[in-house]
Amino acid sequence: MVNRRKVDAGSDRRSGRTQRQPKQSREALRSLLLETGRTILIEEGLGTRADTLTFKRVFDRVESDSGLRLSNASIIRRVWENQADYQADVLAVIAAEEGLGAFDRTIQALLPLVENLDVSTPEARRRSLREVCRVGGAANILTLLESPNWSLWVAVWSLATSEPPRSTSRPADYHKRIRVALLEGYDGFTGLWEEAYRALAGLVGMRIRAPLTFAQLSVAVGALAEGSSLRHRVDERMEGILLPTGPDGAEQEWTLFAIGLEALLDRFLEPDPDWTPPDPEPSAGGPASRDADGGDADGGGPASVRKPAAARPERRPADPGAPAD
Repeated sequence: MVNRRKVDAGSDRRSGRTQRQPKQSREALRSLLLETGRTILIEEGLGTRADTLTFKRVFDRVESDSGLRLSNASIIRRVWENQADYQADVLAVIAAEEGLGAFDRTIQALLPLVENLDVSTPEARRRSLREVCRVGGAANILTLLESPNWSLWVAVWSLATSEPPRSTSRPADYHKRIRVALLEGYDGFTGLWEEAYRALAGLVGMRIRAPLTFAQLSVAVGALAEGSSLRHRVDERMEGILLPTGPDGAEQEWTLFAIGLEALLDRFLEPDPDWTPPDPEPSAGGPASRDADGGDADGGGPASVRKPAAARPERRPADPGAPAD
């Protein structure tokens, strides 16, 4: 039976007949082509415009990866109005995904340190906060430098603030969709860091210095990280800075971003006079507000730093303007 099917398939090829492919829903085609377009741009880069992401290139990639053959007739006016419409949606997907991987990897690098912070005295808390800046700053910059998504996301930002391509008949709509996705991804990412800084401040007995806010702190640090990551690619002076911040004045290696991060936290945070040190050895029947992971049941406090995944909203790729089946 297997051999017969192979012979039949060969007969189809010899006779010029094309085997009928299973019909794909509009939603399935949309998801497939968005992910394929995103993959191509991550691998090859965006360049100066999205027009290089043509239907032909994407169709060829889909056929190479899955054997599925697509044509303009199966996509245009069924899934997207035109090629520029598709390109805008691919860029919107990329724009909405900014920073989530960098957040997770930075928090993971900090977990061993955060779980053993010395908060026994005011001076110990200041030293602990400084070490969080040093270790976390280096981890965050390294993550951004190693991430292909980050470079692509920066390119999308640049494209969104430039003139729309002439090939699209709806330039205002093209840029609006990308900018909306950028803002949504940016707001979500900023919110994650806002909660992380709030939790960190609670761990080391600090509070925000009025009238400043944790949201402003998150924006300021994010802007510093974005600029520093770009400079790191061309300026070796951004890292390997030795400062006498270790035990007994021992030298420790810092990045320029981490130094700036510490300066920002020093300006934004102040000691909390109402802060109470955590119980180092909670009893077996400890506070009812603690959950099974050892964090606050409401998701705030130290658990927000130790368990970043719990604080992160479910990651769903942006799919702006998806047509109904």
